[in-house]
Amino acid sequence: MTVPETGEGFLEISDKGFGFLRSPGNRFQSKPTDIFVTPDMIKRNYLREGVQIEGSLRPPHKGNSPQLKEIKSINGMSHEEYVQKTRFENLTTIDPIEKFQLETAPDQIETRIIDLVTPIGKGTRGLIVAPPRTGKTTILKQICNAVTTNHPEVKVVVMLIDERPEEVTDFERSVDAEVVASSNDMDLDTHVRLSRFT
Repeated sequence: MTVPETGEGFLEISDKGFGFLRSPGNRFQSKPTDIFVTPDMIKRNYLREGVQIEGSLRPPHKGNSPQLKEIKSINGMSHEEYVQKTRFENLTTIDPIEKFQLETAPDQIETRIIDLVTPIGKGTRGLIVAPPRTGKTTILKQICNAVTTNHPEVKVVVMLIDERPEEVTDFERSVDAEVVASSNDMDLDTHVRLSRFT
């Protein structure tokens, strides 16, 4: 088996302390060829679950998994920059300052109404609860497309849990964003793992 010189993925850490780099192309599902990360490398580099790692690889010691040999970047930063960053849970909570402009076209009245009635700021969390077939998915797609259109500097990640597989496919085709999904044909453990992992 030929092992590429470099690889990347998002770190998932097992209960035993070692980890694997999961690929968004595989919907973060485990594959036999995922890159293995030793417990020592995780501890030495202060790696947290979910970080994106790029690095050089060494051939597998046992099995099919190549092993991470050296880290080139963590979340797009050097190791020095990464360790200087304040952990998310230690950040100070503040109210949103910048508002997303969601209005894009005259015929998109839903996003215009959101701008007027319930404006969304950078850092806002929200929950849409509604019965089936009432337009939740349509609204979410319109919000997502408005953010990517009006704010190209923003990276949009859409996480869908327990959605119908057709909805996941529709979302992937309809929005210019990274879609992370665990559809309703997957088991509960996969839903929990994905929500914890991302």
